[in-house]
Amino acid sequence: MRQLPRVGKSLGFTIVEIMTVVIIASLLVVAALPGYENFIRNNEAFVTASRLAAAMRLAKAEAIKHGIPVTVCPISSSFNPTSDFNEGVEQWPCQATTTWDAWKVFKDPNFNATEDFSDGWPIIQYYGDVQPGTVVSNISGPVTFDPMGFANINPSSTRSGWTWSSSYSSGEWDWSYSYTSSYTGSYYRLFSIVPSGCSGQNAKALEITQNGVISIFNIDCYGN
Repeated sequence: MRQLPRVGKSLGFTIVEIMTVVIIASLLVVAALPGYENFIRNNEAFVTASRLAAAMRLAKAEAIKHGIPVTVCPISSSFNPTSDFNEGVEQWPCQATTTWDAWKVFKDPNFNATEDFSDGWPIIQYYGDVQPGTVVSNISGPVTFDPMGFANINPSSTRSGWTWSSSYSSGEWDWSYSYTSSYTGSYYRLFSIVPSGCSGQNAKALEITQNGVISIFNIDCYGN
């Protein structure tokens, strides 16, 4: 007797099975999207806060190392690191603003938040890769660290104790310090780092005390 050939099983997928997989995958993506967006915003706030903290710590370390004040201040958001620098004049001066869309670190021997080009190029670092409006300070203007690592967190109030003389001694600036020097105004500087579209606890805050202590912690996004 002649044997009929066997019919093989299909190894493919039916259109119903494919559509089922697509629908399930779409639902998983939609469910995961808010968490992914929160992760991106949280990471953006963390990176920006870390870079601002790094600039502050660099200024503090350089002030102690060189024995002169070093300032960090907000500059114009139009700062363009690819343009040509004029090393005889500052193209991006400090601004009296609470919004830090860009900033710079520079040697400030006169303790006046203004660069002195008489002794070479004073700029230590520029930074300008910040989403506009993300970083806001509770006090306008710069932060200056003195040679002891203390911070002048409010440019409109009494500095933290140092007095300066223009005379040189053994190639170093002549400084004197009074521990009884008064200090007025706020005793801390607070920066809020709130990315656009932030919600929940995805924002960061950077705090600088008069003693030069720098810390980062989580804050609420204030419904923004």
